[in-house]
Amino acid sequence: MNRFKAIRRLANSLRKDDQGSILAELALAMPLFLTFLMGIVEVGNYLLINLKLQHSVVSIADLVTRDEQISETVMADVFNAAPQIMEPFPMGADALVIVSAISQTEDEPPSIYWQRMGGGTMDVDSDFGIEGGPPNLPDGLTMRDDETILATEIFYDYEPVIFQFIPSQRLRKQSFFRPRIGALQSVDPAEPE
Repeated sequence: MNRFKAIRRLANSLRKDDQGSILAELALAMPLFLTFLMGIVEVGNYLLINLKLQHSVVSIADLVTRDEQISETVMADVFNAAPQIMEPFPMGADALVIVSAISQTEDEPPSIYWQRMGGGTMDVDSDFGIEGGPPNLPDGLTMRDDETILATEIFYDYEPVIFQFIPSQRLRKQSFFRPRIGALQSVDPAEPE
């Protein structure tokens, strides 16, 4: 009987003693909170790189279409600006910008008049095709005779920061601009320094 009273007293004292209960709850909940926090960081980084790529491809296309003529020197300057536009994400071997000038005449179907790439060293081909060949244009994109469309693409190899639930993948963004003035159907040779 004494044994049962002692067990009962011990159970009553344990039930009334609530010191350390928050620590036990915190220890159970902390891994879940940390997982949520790291997931928010990972998804936020993925969304930010996608927004940065879209902003970069539009900015580069805008820079190319500003003048009546374009030269190799200007194209080199535009590609040198691409890593600054992409900051804080490094380009290097993880990225590449491709600008393709697509045009047609009354007598000839659309073709890629010229194509330049830079801003990174990734080994990738344009989804629009190769210089001198017929372009792979999206449905609904209309071409007018003697008018150029500058199709700009940016490729980026995305690597997750923390988790692998967003898989490593090659991201691609594109934009289409018509030149403001001129046709931009050729790139002038580099200007002597």
